[in-house]
Amino acid sequence: MTELCFNAFNHSVYLGVEPDLPSQIDAAADAGFRLFGPDRFTLDAWVAAGHRLEDLAKQMERRDLRCGEIAACVFLAERERSLIEAENAARLAKALRPTWVQINAGVAFDSQSGETLERICDLIVPTGARVAIEYLPYIAVNNIATTRAFVEHVGTDRAGILVDSWHHFRGPDTYTELEALPLEYIAYVQFDDALPIVGEDMAHETLHRRAMPGDGEFDLGGFCQRLRQKGYDGIVSVEVISAEWRARPLREFISRAYACSRAYW
Repeated sequence: MTELCFNAFNHSVYLGVEPDLPSQIDAAADAGFRLFGPDRFTLDAWVAAGHRLEDLAKQMERRDLRCGEIAACVFLAERERSLIEAENAARLAKALRPTWVQINAGVAFDSQSGETLERICDLIVPTGARVAIEYLPYIAVNNIATTRAFVEHVGTDRAGILVDSWHHFRGPDTYTELEALPLEYIAYVQFDDALPIVGEDMAHETLHRRAMPGDGEFDLGGFCQRLRQKGYDGIVSVEVISAEWRARPLREFISRAYACSRAYW
């Protein structure tokens, strides 16, 4: 059975939410998740408040949870800043031992950005994690092809493509591109649905108007079918980012996220 990871970004400090990682860990375990995925903004705030990453790792171990991902770790653009973020990501990964460290690329692949990714991998891969590159429809690296160029440069033993259902359906790719993507290039999957678009601000749409799987307009059945046909059985991170759900009780949000996603996986 596919392992579901609770992606905690809906309650990230990036979105103005006070971090309460212990409560999220307990609620995720109680809902049935076996993997937990915090983001680096919240982890950094947690440490800045005087808490220890090691205590989070111990709590996850007590609750039979592993760290599936650390989200939003690096924005690959200006080299010096990207490497500072990668050094921080490596510190987080050493403590929490995620399977994947997720990054985004704000510049297209060329010799310089490729070399920067090499250095990012040099910092992160020795921790035991690999780098997952997520494409977003509103930045330079916005589809499978532009992401694949980076992965091919460093190799699938070090990096892979993060396929997010929201970014697939809101981006330029179709099922043709998804079907053509070799299985070995896929890092993992992030899973979510979405309400119909109401404006032109795609960043607002992705941060506030996602929906529980099955409650939106995406063809998630077709999306899952195509991934299964490849033989995909890796991590599925449930990343429902929704202002509506952010305002509701945490345990209700997490238990609903698990139930709606397990129906597909």
